[in-house]
Amino acid sequence: MTTGHNIRSLLLWLALSILAVVPAALADDAAQQPPLAVIVHKSSPVDDIAIADLRKMLTGALRTWPDSNPIVLVQQPDSSPGQKRMLQLVLKTNPAAYNRSLLRAQFQGGLVPTIKVINSDANAIAFVWNVPGALSMVDSTLAAASPHVKVLKVDGKLPTEPGYALP
Repeated sequence: MTTGHNIRSLLLWLALSILAVVPAALADDAAQQPPLAVIVHKSSPVDDIAIADLRKMLTGALRTWPDSNPIVLVQQPDSSPGQKRMLQLVLKTNPAAYNRSLLRAQFQGGLVPTIKVINSDANAIAFVWNVPGALSMVDSTLAAASPHVKVLKVDGKLPTEPGYALP
């Protein structure tokens, strides 16, 4: 065997070894993420929200709170793991398909949600704290540590309870 062949074999073995480990590592990362918490302004009269209503909010079918305040969705960029996770858990979709559905609705003259894109959970919490109609889904440990926002129950359960809808 030539030295070039040995190097190619070694590189191939290394690449296959990495590919065998990466999916397991990614699955472990997903399993270690805390649940998503649905947060709103402290003054919100809502304490519990149905997952079906979250879906309606994300699609624009539900645009106001029970007190008639407009709903402002606070989301992260499409590339963020939190945004991808939120869309997968609530709408069973991905950012590209979600954006296409919003564009289609807008093009057809339908209602689309009011969305503010924020670059981090901490900034989303700060935005929700300052905007009474805002709603966001963020890391539950960060939400629980903030005295400035209210964490909503989803289908009657908090992020710390078994059977929570946004694990």
